[in-house]
Amino acid sequence: MMRVVLDRVETKGLSKGWLLLVLLSLFACAGQGPKGASNIPSKRVYEQLLENSAQIVDAAKSKEFENIAFWYDDESMLMADYNPMIKSRVNIAIFYDSIFSREELSAYSREIVDVLQLSNRVIEIGLFTKTFADFTERKGKYLTVWQINSEGLLEIRAESFGYLHEIDDPTRLVVSEASRSHPQPIDMPWELEAYNALGESNVIDRIAERSVSAYTEDGMYLPFADTIKSGKSTLLSHYRAYYEHPVRIDSIQIFAFACDQVEDGYIKYGGFYVDWSFPGFAGNTVGTGISYWRRQEDNSLRIHRQIGLHIYQ
Repeated sequence: MMRVVLDRVETKGLSKGWLLLVLLSLFACAGQGPKGASNIPSKRVYEQLLENSAQIVDAAKSKEFENIAFWYDDESMLMADYNPMIKSRVNIAIFYDSIFSREELSAYSREIVDVLQLSNRVIEIGLFTKTFADFTERKGKYLTVWQINSEGLLEIRAESFGYLHEIDDPTRLVVSEASRSHPQPIDMPWELEAYNALGESNVIDRIAERSVSAYTEDGMYLPFADTIKSGKSTLLSHYRAYYEHPVRIDSIQIFAFACDQVEDGYIKYGGFYVDWSFPGFAGNTVGTGISYWRRQEDNSLRIHRQIGLHIYQ
């Protein structure tokens, strides 16, 4: 399924020397980047987020997605763990209607952990816990990108969510009819192409320090089946543990389905495909994710917020 999509992604074949030259030219030519960006949300935005969170809980408990459907349009994206990327209000409604019909919730709580407000985007990160009628729990995290409409109200540009642990039976969370059509990858801005190619090289080399250097000092990463990782020291411990697994990365592609240019960088909505192997076994991993690349004072781009999700195969 995903191979058909990836056939249309051009292999860049970029050397490390070429990448270094490209990135150095970016630093030299573009001058200083933004300074002191705080991205603190306004009181109005934060109150909207709290109200919207309560509406999400109510919609799930009442099994009525139509109560929040007005937040979505034909360009809205949903990246739910174990599912391919789902696009448009119609398909997102199919997903939620199906999931709501499968779940009998006795409790559902959400907690906002982090909010960044840009000129016309708001990035919200949080945690959630669902408790079911059989007393089992499912804990997770989410990253939602809201767009601010002409009336100052929030609408969903993209939402993503995953879990703090692996799921025993992921098929319960897959809604295949919601993603029968697969959005095609797009060309990214050329500097993002260069950074992503460097990121591919870092994953293949499996050197934790190089992977962590891609983040801002207070970067935040929401990895698959794990807790939120904040700050470079925590990220370094995470990548060191992750790279201990004796796996060889045979090939990797990082691509984008959409990309928003914001005042201090880019928000990329995309995915990845990895072929991997170790003695006696080989396989592949496919996933989706959202990353906010923030411009630094030296004009470099660094990952400031990121979530990574897997697609069940």
